[in-house]
Amino acid sequence: MLAAKLDLLRETGAGLGSLLLTLPRHALALRRRDAGLREYALLERDTVPDGPLDGSEAPPCALEDVVIGCGDVSGETHAVRLLRELRVRHPRLRARGFGGARLAAEGMEVWEPLADLNVMGIKDVAARLPLFLRAVHRFAAEIRRKPPDAVVLVDYPGLNRVLLRVAARRGIPVIDYVAPQLWAWAPWRVKDFRRAQKLLTILPFERDWYRRHGAAAEFVGHPLGDALAEAGADEAPAPAELDTPGGPWIGILPGSRQREVRENLPGLLAAAALVRARMPEARFVLPHLRAELWPALHAHLAAAPVPVLPAPGCFHRILPRLAGAWAVSGTASVEVALCGVPTVVVYRITSRFGAWYARRALTIPHVGALNLMAGRELLPEIVGLECPPELMAERMLGLLDSGQQAELRATLRRIRTSCAPAGAGARAARAVERAVADSRRTAAASARSS
Repeated sequence: MLAAKLDLLRETGAGLGSLLLTLPRHALALRRRDAGLREYALLERDTVPDGPLDGSEAPPCALEDVVIGCGDVSGETHAVRLLRELRVRHPRLRARGFGGARLAAEGMEVWEPLADLNVMGIKDVAARLPLFLRAVHRFAAEIRRKPPDAVVLVDYPGLNRVLLRVAARRGIPVIDYVAPQLWAWAPWRVKDFRRAQKLLTILPFERDWYRRHGAAAEFVGHPLGDALAEAGADEAPAPAELDTPGGPWIGILPGSRQREVRENLPGLLAAAALVRARMPEARFVLPHLRAELWPALHAHLAAAPVPVLPAPGCFHRILPRLAGAWAVSGTASVEVALCGVPTVVVYRITSRFGAWYARRALTIPHVGALNLMAGRELLPEIVGLECPPELMAERMLGLLDSGQQAELRATLRRIRTSCAPAGAGARAARAVERAVADSRRTAAASARSS
């Protein structure tokens, strides 16, 4: 227990030190933006590696115990799939750590249900600070009491960065799945992620960026490829109106969180009215899977200047019927585009400082993950303090142009094949095995030489 308390004190001190350095680090980032953009332009781009995923090859080592750390809903989705793949190859595998109800249902011992709390942003973290301090202490105590074969950290870089340092000091191999987007901002954090045995990246240029910054990385493909292969089975049926003859259906996808809906949906509805004025046959549908958001969604739709078909409990079943979509930047915008739907990526930044900082500090030319996969602005992006409905309508009308649709959809399909085919969870599981096997060989060689 004393060692765990010392770990907690050390990480608390590191956190306070990092807080003190925030302003000078961000000032330096503003000065280095042009260099970051040049570096991004030179990065090599990978395609998903070929290899057997049917279990025909034997694992390079046996795994009996892993600690998993994830702190949000999307990370838990990836962690569940990874754990299932590992259990197929290591049936007696024990899993423990941080997650939520879905990981608990997979038989994992959940120390704190962080994924169920959905804590996001500085304000949420500050409000839950005692919880996170308790989580770090529990993690340090558990891995000292019974060291696992590996620590697998999934997304959620704020907390996982701390857990990585604690585990690395114990000499436990750490594999980080869904490596953080340090190439976009705050690149100084890479010094911590260099301690990982392996960083598993999901975008095609990330492996090269991490390699250039001294970290061991491996591209496994975007996990949405797995999600899309399984999507739709548990959803409600698509509304019958979608199959009636008429004009093109356009999706309105306002984001998965209450704040995103509040800040983006009014503008999207105004853009829909402008499209309808120029294309009277256009029809609009709003699919959404989160039941708790539908009271707010219905309130917006009741006041909308154009009729919009609501589709509660439905999302992926809608996508094949769409001629185009507006999507708030995030996971949904990538899902829609990977399904071949021409998409206008939208994100309204309500903070003047946030909008200013995004323009001057981000070291990437695009914010949409699909455009980052493509290496160019394949899909229109409208991001900033002002997202004019007139511009959103204009970009949508451009995407609906029949002369461009076929080529754009074909390009989106090629990107899905090269960057997000099914199997990311299986490739990640094999990467975990190889990292542990390499760590054991290194430890054995070190023991022999001493």
